[in-house]
Amino acid sequence: MIPHFSLIRAASLTDAVAAFTAGSGEAAYLAGGTELLQVMKMGLAEFRTLIDIKAIPELRGITRASTGDVVIGATTTHREIERSPIIRSEVPALAALAAVIANVRVRNTGTLGGNLSFAEPHSDPATFLLACGARVVLVGKGGRRELRIDEFIAGPLETNREPDELLVEIRIPAPEVGQGRAYQRIAFFERPTASVGVRVFVADGLIESATVAVGSVTDAPLVVAAAGEALAGVPAEAAAMDGPIARAAGAFDGLELVGDLNGSSDYKRRLAATLFGDACRTAVTEARAGA
Repeated sequence: MIPHFSLIRAASLTDAVAAFTAGSGEAAYLAGGTELLQVMKMGLAEFRTLIDIKAIPELRGITRASTGDVVIGATTTHREIERSPIIRSEVPALAALAAVIANVRVRNTGTLGGNLSFAEPHSDPATFLLACGARVVLVGKGGRRELRIDEFIAGPLETNREPDELLVEIRIPAPEVGQGRAYQRIAFFERPTASVGVRVFVADGLIESATVAVGSVTDAPLVVAAAGEALAGVPAEAAAMDGPIARAAGAFDGLELVGDLNGSSDYKRRLAATLFGDACRTAVTEARAGA
C-alpha cells in the first residue's frame, strides 16, 4: 500500500517550486510516477505531498532551439520520444532506444525527466545522453542552471539537483556534419545489464574524436575517455575492423565494474567491450553517411 499523501496539481513552474518549498522537505515532484510510486509502495520513500507537474505546458514537447539543439521537455514520455519526427530525423538512436525501454505501459507513462532524476544505475537514456554531450536544465529558487549528465547524476539514485530544483528540459547538441551516434545494450527483465553509447566525428576519412560512455556496469553512467582517445586518428574504414576496435576496447580492462544478479564484473566487462564494437561501427557508418 502507498502511504497517504496530498496531491497538488501545479499549473506553472512558479507554482510547482512554491508548493515544493511549502512542503518543508516532505514533498516530491510527480510526472509519470513509474519509479516514484513504486518506491513509495515498497516503503523505501515517504512523502506527505506530491506535486503533479504534468499539466505545466513548458515541460512537455520536443522542439529545435535557435542554436539547432534538440530540446526535450522533462515530462515528455518515452513513447512520445520514440514516435517524434524530430527525434527520428535528428537523433534516430534515441528514438530506437526509447522503443525498447521497459514495456509499452511504462513508455506511455514514464518521462525522460523522471528517468534521469531517479538516477537508476540501469537507465538507458542517461548513458546515451552522456555520450551525446547532452545537458539538463534545472529551475529552482536560485534561478536556472545547466549541467552535463555526469555533473547531474552523482551516483546510484542520487543527483546534484538542489532539493527545490525541478528538471525542466534536456538539450541534445545540434547534429553536425560528420557526426555519428549509436547505442547498444543487452537487457534481462526489461532493464539493461550492460550498455554503451558512442559519438564520433569523422572528417577526411579519419575519426577526429570520439566519446564513449558505459552504463549499467557501474554505479552511474561513465565516460571511458581512454576508449575514445584510442579511436582518434583511426581511418573510418578501419573502424569496422577487429584490430582498431579491439585496441580501443582494451580501455575497458581497467574499469572497476559492479557485478550483480545479472552477471559478474568480468562478464559485464566482456559484454561492454562487445557492445562497444557494435556501437562504434554503427556510429561511424552514420558519420560517414553525413560527412
